[in-house]
Amino acid sequence: MVKVLVVVAFLAVAQFIPSCGGRSGPGGSPEVGSQAQVIGWVEEKRTRVHETTPYMVVINQMEYGVPYEFWLAVEVGDLVKFDGTKWTIVRKARR
Repeated sequence: MVKVLVVVAFLAVAQFIPSCGGRSGPGGSPEVGSQAQVIGWVEEKRTRVHETTPYMVVINQMEYGVPYEFWLAVEVGDLVKFDGTKWTIVRKARR
């Protein structure tokens, strides 16, 4: 019984400790730093007129600004990775 209480206590404390996933950026959105990795399936490609990074991809319902060359090469359904400095296509979508 004591072991169960210890596990529940650790789970409760773990909810208050920040995760290793990166820092929050402006507006509470996650900031992609040099330590953080983004891996996911491209859900959508977008462009914006009045943005500093006009080429965007949507991964896990989050928008990420990407270089123009990568935006041209990537397709919806591709598995992509960002290691903090470079975007790469891990696996192309099956068509």
